[in-house]
Amino acid sequence: MGADPLSSLGSNGAAGAGGFAPFEPPRRARGGGAGWQRWQMGALDSRHAEPLETLAAVPAEPAPPPIDFAALDAMREGARKEGYAQGYTQGQTQGYGDGHREGYARGLEAARNEAAQLQALAGNFRSALRNVDDAVAHALVSLALDVARQLVRTTLAQDAAALLPAVRELLTSEPALSGSPSLLLHPDDVTLVETHLHGELAAAGWTVRADASVARGGCIASAASGERDATLPTRWTRVVRALGRDDPWEPPHA
Repeated sequence: MGADPLSSLGSNGAAGAGGFAPFEPPRRARGGGAGWQRWQMGALDSRHAEPLETLAAVPAEPAPPPIDFAALDAMREGARKEGYAQGYTQGQTQGYGDGHREGYARGLEAARNEAAQLQALAGNFRSALRNVDDAVAHALVSLALDVARQLVRTTLAQDAAALLPAVRELLTSEPALSGSPSLLLHPDDVTLVETHLHGELAAAGWTVRADASVARGGCIASAASGERDATLPTRWTRVVRALGRDDPWEPPHA
């Protein structure tokens, strides 16, 4: 019947486009009849085939977790509060420093103004105190002069002999008067002076004359060489001028 198909199939090699493996008859194993090997069909395309176990072992991409908007809002609020707290603290610190410096400068300026005012007040007070001292001293001197004036008048009214020391002062004053010296007295004082100083007047060559223009308690020594006034107004003027005053013997209100 011709050639064996099986032998021709094996002799032709692999099939063309199908890629089938050549048929090989089962072989008997050496050493006995129990070594038969079952024929298995080869892979159709060994280049692209992968084991199913390998495909099953590849893990699937995990699904992204859901967005927690509440957590995001909490984080945003926390960041806002933290930034606000930091800004507040920084601003408070800076503001305190600026306010402290500004307050110190203003306080220093106010203190200087107060010190200047106090210094001016102290100067005015010292000036006022000096004025008060001057006024008090002036008033005290005026009072003392008024008392002295009244005391002299009272003394002369009660004791006419108070005139005698003034007359003796004129008699012994230097330089001595020359050229017929005379003593002018109030008419009411002539008898008193002649009675107590007659010897002294005669020794000095003085004469006594009454003169109504001379106030009682005073006297005037007159001579060719000059005149010496020992009346009360003149003696009073000498005393008050020594005190730096010009109070008259007869005050304006008298």
